[in-house]
Amino acid sequence: MSNREIRVLNVAEKPSVARALAGVFSGMQGSRQHGGPRREAAQIFEHHNVRFPEIFRQGNGQRSNAPIKAHTMITTSVRGHLSNRDFPDGFGWSACDPGELFHAPLEISYKGDMNALQRMLGNLARNCQAVILWLDCDREGEAIADEVRTVCLEKNQRLSPHMFRPKFSTVLPGEIQRALQSLGRVNENFVDAVNARSELDLRVGAAFSRFQTLRLQKKFSGFSEQVVSYGPCQFPTLGFIVERWARMETFVSEKFWSIELRITVPVPGADNDQNVNPQPGRTRSIEFTWKRGRLYDRLMTLVLYESCMDARDQATVIDLRGTQKKKWRPVPLSTVELQKRASRFLRIGSETLMAAAESLYNNGYISYPRTETEVFRQEFQHRPLIQDLAGNGGEFRQYASKLLSNNGQHFQNPRAGRNDDKAHPPITPCKAVDPATIPDTTQRSIYKLIVQHYLACCSKDAVGKETQLIVRIGTEDFTAKGLMIVERNWLEVYHPHERWSTQQGELPELEIGSRIVPSTLTMKEGETTPPQPLTEAELIALMDRHGIGTDATIAAHITTIQERQYATKDAGQRFLPSPLGIALVEGYNSMGYQLNKPDLRREVEAECNQVAAGTKQKAEIMNRILEKMRQIFMAARAEATKLDAAVGRRFSRVGVGNQASQVVKQQFSLCGTCSSMMSLKQENSNNHQNNNNNNRNNNRVTRRPLLLYCQTCSEGFRLPVRGKVVPKRQGENGGPPFKCPICSYQVIDIQKGEGYDGNGYSMCPKCYHDPPIEHGGISNDSGFRCFQCTHPTCSLAAGTSGSGIDVFPCPFCSQASRQNNQNAVGQVRLKSTQRGSTMLSCSNYSKTPKCTYVIWLPNAASKVEVEEASCASCSTNGRSVRKLKFTWKSGSVPPPYDRETIACVLCDACFRQDFDFSLPQVRPNQRGGTGQRGGPGRGHGRGRGGRGGRRTNSRGSGR
Repeated sequence: MSNREIRVLNVAEKPSVARALAGVFSGMQGSRQHGGPRREAAQIFEHHNVRFPEIFRQGNGQRSNAPIKAHTMITTSVRGHLSNRDFPDGFGWSACDPGELFHAPLEISYKGDMNALQRMLGNLARNCQAVILWLDCDREGEAIADEVRTVCLEKNQRLSPHMFRPKFSTVLPGEIQRALQSLGRVNENFVDAVNARSELDLRVGAAFSRFQTLRLQKKFSGFSEQVVSYGPCQFPTLGFIVERWARMETFVSEKFWSIELRITVPVPGADNDQNVNPQPGRTRSIEFTWKRGRLYDRLMTLVLYESCMDARDQATVIDLRGTQKKKWRPVPLSTVELQKRASRFLRIGSETLMAAAESLYNNGYISYPRTETEVFRQEFQHRPLIQDLAGNGGEFRQYASKLLSNNGQHFQNPRAGRNDDKAHPPITPCKAVDPATIPDTTQRSIYKLIVQHYLACCSKDAVGKETQLIVRIGTEDFTAKGLMIVERNWLEVYHPHERWSTQQGELPELEIGSRIVPSTLTMKEGETTPPQPLTEAELIALMDRHGIGTDATIAAHITTIQERQYATKDAGQRFLPSPLGIALVEGYNSMGYQLNKPDLRREVEAECNQVAAGTKQKAEIMNRILEKMRQIFMAARAEATKLDAAVGRRFSRVGVGNQASQVVKQQFSLCGTCSSMMSLKQENSNNHQNNNNNNRNNNRVTRRPLLLYCQTCSEGFRLPVRGKVVPKRQGENGGPPFKCPICSYQVIDIQKGEGYDGNGYSMCPKCYHDPPIEHGGISNDSGFRCFQCTHPTCSLAAGTSGSGIDVFPCPFCSQASRQNNQNAVGQVRLKSTQRGSTMLSCSNYSKTPKCTYVIWLPNAASKVEVEEASCASCSTNGRSVRKLKFTWKSGSVPPPYDRETIACVLCDACFRQDFDFSLPQVRPNQRGGTGQRGGPGRGHGRGRGGRGGRRTNSRGSGR
């Protein structure tokens, strides 16, 4: 190595951490700052002569013995996740069926101010020799480190072997300097685990969110601009709340009866642990609990009570025992426990808590607040921290000094909890300050709680003396318990949050066999009470127990269900579900798919944990879980009417009443359910479509939206927003209604006019919103029209059977993917036009960028279907090519062929030659491609019309 300083790029997760790192580098012996911080997309600091073991000889995470070298440290930050993963534009709400999202391509993008951060990091990386990724030391931080690494390597591939990860939990100088001496590497297993979870959540959440949003928008009032989202964690969280609510709603109160015994005894001296002088004649009452507890039979209780009354003069002490009891001090503080205690003791919500804890961490007051660890490492130095608290801890100075007094006889090493994430220590104070000096009241309260908890961990258990007295009257036994605290220990510092009492103090020492006279002996009547709504502390505990979310995301999931208006939280930190939250849970439960239960999410978390541990690969779990969730999605969509019924119990259907819509014409068209005539109604506002539709269509809408409403069925159907609507009849002279053969609703013609300038089309009101999957229906917000339908007997159905099946991967997209490193490879599928022509075209045909791969199939075929069988010659591992089945028109079958022909259009050159069509040719640097002869990206020819038939132009007469 030369004597030149090694230039190192340091990237922190937050600007505050970058400033703290810069402060540490500036304070290291011999270092010097190069000017002040400069501002680009984030602040950039530069320090020279920062000396620590040579970075190029580190990387195993162990303390390095390498020679000390001077480094130039360039320090900056990101702001959480740098990149965003989402579906391409071609997979928007209108462009595809939600079911496609389970296997649709994903693309990485940098949105908003992340673009500037990406450019800044790339420019800084060009001139650096190594990178230290100072992201949080948890799984999420590991994933962000991978994003930063990717951006840096795009501009400087030479950095690949010189990417380092430090291990730290605070930004205090000592810990940062230790981290510089033991640099490790990015944990690839953690990265894969986070990416697997986020991709699963994205795909499953997007599919279900689109499905239920589009369905509710079409069928119910009040959802026009609301996204009814689904989240694999958010739904089980809601499920806990709805389950408690359901128990409250179904609760039936029962009366019960019990017997209560009290005795009065003189007070011999001091009560409990208070130092008071004896007072002659002073007495106190002791309450006894009936051994049977309570009975739900009044007569039986009355009989037992009367027997006790008869024997009350013979009440006898049959047992008196005293035992030493301990109230254990708490285990070290994890994130989940902090959230529960802040909610229970301070009435601070989890989201507010985590924001305040992050600020305390960034300012160096506490250690990293997102940790599952409840165990202190053996090397953790407790005494120096307690000494700091004794010197600067404000209201905790006296107790901290007590722990250290008399050679530390009051100090005890913290006991270990069950959890250890191996990444961070438990949450502890890092800087000893008087809490009164922290200006923010929420941060001050949380800092005090963390200090109290830490000092309690370092204390001895509380010690008490418990006495138990048993009295028998007739055949019935009664028990009283009392407690006198001998040593408060940790309870002293945790006051007033933690208490230990039976409310009766120490019981008097009565002789066994002695007789006592009850002061009161009464029969009490009561009734059972319903459970209370879940508190936030209870909800957090349930989520943690069932593996819903992580320590870093539990608070976010609780906030999400409130933002989505699925549940509300009152001032007492208790949750109640909203009507929408109840309806969604009831709807899915009625299908038999209890998506609100934690089982599915627990399975995902367990699989991701195995990826993080390195025992499974990401791809291994992804395919299995996605296919399982896709099957659940398809089954739920097939039973969507059950979701409609659940929502319909709490929300009005489209068209109900005259407040949201007015009747335009009575007796307009036939209802397929009850055969009554439906009314044509017009909505009172244009806000029926979601924002995307409004932005896309406002410039063409010329009237307020129309809908059909059946008064008998209380069912409404929204119509397309443009075009003249006319009920379709058989024949041209006003024959009987033209009914949809699938659902029996009268078909509606959409004709030119009122914002629509096309050639017109037909649609069934029910199928338009409930596409028949068995006849080619797909669910998106574009609606399903008759020309897309594949029903075999309907004269309006012009769709192609198998149109949703992938025939083979698109060659044009595959070429573009290899050249541009994209993963959005389209699939060639069988499609048809409104006029009945069939073609093979890429699924990216209507997307951006557009793929123009098209093969026009022979007009001689009356029907084309996708076969189950794959072509053995063309199919390879990871690439399936399906055969097509052609049924020829009468008189159009060439001599060598039967009435039905099964062929592979890719490898059967004779078949293509006989029917006069060819394949589009892939050209370099093209996605849409240009056909070799037949125009842009199209196969040549439309095929013969049979022997002696004329040949059509290359674009096809069907166009």
